[in-house]
Amino acid sequence: MQGHPGRTDVLMLSLRGTSAVAAIAATVASCANGAQLAVTRLIVQRHDPLAIAFLRCAIAAACLAPLLRKSQRPPARDCATILALGGVVAGLCPWLLTIAMQYTTASRGALVICTSPLLTLTFAAMLGQEKCTLRRVAGCCCALIGVAVGLSGQLATGTPMTINRGDAVVLLTTVLLALFNVCAARMLTRYPAHTIAPIACFGGLVILFAFTLADGALGGLPLLAAKDWLAVLFCGTVGGAGVLLLWSWAIEQASAARIAIFVTAAPISAAAAGVILLAETVSPQLTAGTGLILAGIYLVYRAEPFATSQV
Repeated sequence: MQGHPGRTDVLMLSLRGTSAVAAIAATVASCANGAQLAVTRLIVQRHDPLAIAFLRCAIAAACLAPLLRKSQRPPARDCATILALGGVVAGLCPWLLTIAMQYTTASRGALVICTSPLLTLTFAAMLGQEKCTLRRVAGCCCALIGVAVGLSGQLATGTPMTINRGDAVVLLTTVLLALFNVCAARMLTRYPAHTIAPIACFGGLVILFAFTLADGALGGLPLLAAKDWLAVLFCGTVGGAGVLLLWSWAIEQASAARIAIFVTAAPISAAAAGVILLAETVSPQLTAGTGLILAGIYLVYRAEPFATSQV
């Protein structure tokens, strides 16, 4: 009679540890992605966004390739699905973000990406993968209000159309990322993140190579200066391979909707990197919006702190 509580306690501690590590991994990935937005904005002011996106993905693929051993390769049908998902998340989305960074700031772009939790929860609920609880909806809405508050000051500036153009591209990218979160969760129940991430990255590389070849964007690569190559290297290693691997692993350990809330950590790192690299200002609205976003993280992720994946 005494054995079961002991095993339950051990299980709860194990789930608690997994939940905490998944949260840390998702936070690190989100912060790295936010910093990458600032670095990307720094590069694309002088170079073709498509060429930069291709280089970033090529570096990420080279970093992730050693993780994929032949014995771990999924069947052809699943491999094709993962490649297609990768074409979106590692190919099309980074390209769209590089375009967006020509028209909006890093902190604004990161804030728009914060709509991802609500979108992910909506898509997951529609597919029956997640429970759409009141607390989760409240947390996602709190983060979404934080986005609106954070953007409010800058939307009132004298160049709204130029800024809104970049915001719209980021929003489109966020919809695609939310769809990836939900679809990838199914694959991550079958295969580990270190198998999914390399294949997905190769899918993105194929898409970007085709677009780059058709556009002739590779001709601008020799014009990159040493500091530009360092920036691209950061985007490919930390912002590309690191973010994709950590994010996939976090979804593997928890549910897609719970992990998606951690994209809201991106504005903090994006704002910090924007201030350092681009002399961007941090407005009171951005600070208040970030506070609401953090409250949303608490509501969503702490709603079921020791629950196993609900995918």
